[in-house]
Amino acid sequence: MIRGYSLYRRAGIICSRSISSATSSNVSQLPQWCPSTLPLRAHSRGSRAFPVLAAASEVWRGIHHHRETSASKVCPDATTALKLSGLKSGDTVAVGGFGLGGIPETLLNLLASDENGPSSLTVASLTAGVDSFGLGRLFEAGKVKRMISSYVGENKNFERMFFTGELEVELVPQGTIAARLRAAGNGMPAIFTPAGAGTMYANGGIPLKYAPDGSVEIVTEPRPTQMFDGKEYVMEYALRPEVSLVKAYKADTRGNLIFRGTSQNANPDCAVAGNVVLVSWWK
Repeated sequence: MIRGYSLYRRAGIICSRSISSATSSNVSQLPQWCPSTLPLRAHSRGSRAFPVLAAASEVWRGIHHHRETSASKVCPDATTALKLSGLKSGDTVAVGGFGLGGIPETLLNLLASDENGPSSLTVASLTAGVDSFGLGRLFEAGKVKRMISSYVGENKNFERMFFTGELEVELVPQGTIAARLRAAGNGMPAIFTPAGAGTMYANGGIPLKYAPDGSVEIVTEPRPTQMFDGKEYVMEYALRPEVSLVKAYKADTRGNLIFRGTSQNANPDCAVAGNVVLVSWWK
């Protein structure tokens, strides 16, 4: 199997759970002068090759303009791909996967280990992971300012940081996070959902940040609501991250991805939402 890391501009990515075009035949068309871009079938099972691919395309005012200097934009390593993403301090990052399944752990570890890299990040993910692995390493490295998540119950360090005022936490229903990401990918500014209507979630007042002395420093604002057919719905703004960190089963240089198994957890949603997408892929 081959493992690699790819960078795609959002407008140029086609993301689906099953895209037939992302096969070894596409990869076999890559230039043969670069060993890391040989056909997939040329690599034996268990190969330790780590190609890093970067493909970019952009859309301006609805006009598609494909910009590339070669058949593929191959980077020497994942560190280079992360630098090409343009991620900077204060940006929002969406992370695919759930818990320990289907997460781009190598990209997360790389981001966490860069002492001089981006910090004060807003991270959106279905869960907060666990201590000392994946997302947990980002918290331990002090890279995260605010976490947008749903299930945060398996990370003790995360809990400590929240209640001591080191971290802002915005708790959002899990389906709402996924829907907000999909809305961004579909060009929708907002969605309406019944989840949370008539509760403290919609009315505001949930602690976002605690002070070091344990008092509440910041609380959530009331969310707009609207009645449809006699039922109350909460308006949620689309969630568009500057960079998405995604794990896929297969990828080609055009940005087509195949998601399989645990990589189907939120990774397709993060991929379509991000302005720039970093993909860790297998096979």
